[in-house]
Amino acid sequence: MLISEEMKYFHGSNPLALRDNDDASGPKTGDSCEGSIPARYRSRMGGINLEQVKRDQRRARTELVQAIIHRLGTSLLKNDKAKTKEG
Repeated sequence: MLISEEMKYFHGSNPLALRDNDDASGPKTGDSCEGSIPARYRSRMGGINLEQVKRDQRRARTELVQAIIHRLGTSLLKNDKAKTKEG
C-alpha cells in the first residue's frame, strides 16, 4: 500500500521529498518582501503602489512599440535606398 501511495504523488522527483515537506524551504506567510520590492513601488503604508507600477508598465510598452516602429522604419528606408541604387 505504501508503494502505491508514493507512486500516486510521484511526478518525476523524489517521492520521499514530496511526502516529507514539513521543512520545505520557500517563502513563509510572515516573511516580509521589503527587500524584493524596489523603493519606488512601495507605498507609504508598506504595501505596493500599483498606480506607479501601472504607469511604469505603460511607459515601457510605449517605448517598446516606438522602438519597434523606429527599427522597422529604418530597415524599410535602407531597403528603399538599396532599390533606388539598383534601378
